[in-house]
Amino acid sequence: MTTQIAEPLAPRFMEAAELNDLLLRSQLKQGADLKVLMFFATAVPMGDPVRSTATDIGRLVGLSTTSASRSIGRLAENGWLQLAYTAVGVKFYRLGTRATGLPPAPEPEDDADAPLATVRHLHAS
Repeated sequence: MTTQIAEPLAPRFMEAAELNDLLLRSQLKQGADLKVLMFFATAVPMGDPVRSTATDIGRLVGLSTTSASRSIGRLAENGWLQLAYTAVGVKFYRLGTRATGLPPAPEPEDDADAPLATVRHLHAS
């Protein structure tokens, strides 16, 4: 019996019709929010986190770090973006369910109180 290995799913970017639908559904009042949302929708395949800081995103779309950071916060608060992970105190996001229409990805666990390591002592027998 031959076992078939499933091909990994290729990363998928939003298509033009999906981007148009996102643009029309978002009804965002702030121009900065729309710039940031469109950046997240086009920068990486759907479901992948954007590995850029608010400073980098702001520079790329013509916003100050403060404006980009505030837009990211508003978009996350309203479900357009979802926290993907935190590294060294910096939060990184992916498109949220409101933007993609896909089921929510699991939220990262808050491990701020988790120990960095567990030390076990081995006893000689």
